[in-house]
Amino acid sequence: MRTAAASRPFARYTGGAAALAKVRGLGPALFGIASFFVVWEAYIRITNTPAFVIPAPSRIAVRLWEELPSYAYEFSFTLTAAAIGLVIGTTIGIIGVVLMANWRILEKSLFPLAVILKLVPFVAIAPLLRIWLGYELQPKIVLATLITFFPVLVNCITGLRSVDPLALEFVRSVGASRWEILTRLRWMTTLPYLYAALKVNVNLALAGAIVGELFSSKNGIGKVINDTALTLDIPAMFAAIMFLAITGVAITLFMNWSERRDLYWHESIRTAGGR
Repeated sequence: MRTAAASRPFARYTGGAAALAKVRGLGPALFGIASFFVVWEAYIRITNTPAFVIPAPSRIAVRLWEELPSYAYEFSFTLTAAAIGLVIGTTIGIIGVVLMANWRILEKSLFPLAVILKLVPFVAIAPLLRIWLGYELQPKIVLATLITFFPVLVNCITGLRSVDPLALEFVRSVGASRWEILTRLRWMTTLPYLYAALKVNVNLALAGAIVGELFSSKNGIGKVINDTALTLDIPAMFAAIMFLAITGVAITLFMNWSERRDLYWHESIRTAGGR
């Protein structure tokens, strides 16, 4: 009992020190961001640059605060399309990886097709999707899907091929089935690669949805940006872009937290925690 009681203050102190270290680690990043906006604000004030050319950060912040409920409402449509597209793209990528891992003939026949789809300029097909699918969520979902499935496919193929040969030989020697090898060994090796793809894809999915909104949409933050550009309401357009930047940072932080929670056992996470 004495040993357990004596260890508790030490545990609390270690946690506090770790939290303090993380806060200090954010210092350089916050300083860089603050310096950028200070220089921007000073340049606008010194040169008297008109707001319809480049607005000052202070004016953008005021406009963002005024339009925040409207932007949040419009962003819900963008986020819905991006999330659905991300789920579909990730699912297609994982299914494709499983099929290619078990049947090499499918890899040789389907992977070149995936590369061709990746090389298609999605901005160019956005008008076609508007004609085919209309002005609702469908065009945005299709764009988000097309953008996100390829990174999942490539990363997961790399993960499946990165299995330790000794571990693979061992599980085969104990009579593991192909399905057990896939789910208990290959999949665990692939998870870090999948998270690497997802951290990129969350922002790619948003980009795909926004591109779709720029060309064809009744709602969405992309439509807001397009409308403000047409009316030359530059402060509102910058405020919408700033809103997207803030939400992008929030989503990235959430993905990093999710990765640390699910991959606590992986060397990359334990090493990062040690730092």
